Amino acid sequence: MQHFYEDVPGLGNVAVSRHAQERALEQSISDRVFEDVLLTGKDTPEGLGVVWREKRGLRLVILLKPEPFRGAKLVKTVYWVKAQGRASR
Repeated sequence: MQHFYEDVPGLGNVAVSRHAQERALEQSISDRVFEDVLLTGKDTPEGLGVVWREKRGLRLVILLKPEPFRGAKLVKTVYWVKAQGRASR
């Protein structure tokens, strides 16, 4: 897996943590699927300085200004999102 991406739309430079790389391997997330979500996924803000980027049930948790800051956002972790139940009448 590539560990650094330049000029990601909406984010700029993005590094991928070792933890995220290991999780991707453990959960059988291919490089192609990871990159598709990173490059074209939908963003959801999650508190101060964190954004989720999701697509097709895969979520990337991205720190916008990790400490120490080295000029790139950081994909902290990655995981499949389980579908949640919906109430119906």
